[in-house]
Amino acid sequence: MKFVYKNSIEKSTVLFILLVFSGLVYSEGKIGFVDMETLINESPQILIARLKISKEFELQNEAIQQKETDFELLENRITSDGAMMSLPDLTKLQERARILERQIRRAKEDLKDAISIQRSQALNKIQLELKSVVEKYAIDNNYDAILVNAILYVSDEINITDEILKILREKSNNNEN
Repeated sequence: MKFVYKNSIEKSTVLFILLVFSGLVYSEGKIGFVDMETLINESPQILIARLKISKEFELQNEAIQQKETDFELLENRITSDGAMMSLPDLTKLQERARILERQIRRAKEDLKDAISIQRSQALNKIQLELKSVVEKYAIDNNYDAILVNAILYVSDEINITDEILKILREKSNNNEN
């Protein structure tokens, strides 16, 4: 079907009616917004995961700190006693210091990699849980769409982040009991 408009006023009127009608249809939908960054940073699930990871690698971190203390003591000994030591003894001590420094650097890199892997795995698991909670909330509360982050402005009326956080906290409390 093709419409023929006699003038631009008719064309503008039809366009206006279409825009108003589409606005009415659009306004019937229920839209919510969730700040995922806030959920990820403040959910009890992520805080528990961080604590767990921290405890899991506590012994390794303490071992590295002990090696760093040993290295400092070795460096201090080289600095203070090095001038009075024989060249072979000083060379041996310096070699021990270099080996210890490499071990510390490797241990730190390994620990950093292990923590990074654990954090990534925990974050992926928690993001799936967050998505599930948001989806269930949207369905239970008759939302047509839930928007996340890449939004310039969102009114408090459609921001449901705090409500989702409340659900996550309740869920976390129930899991602890």
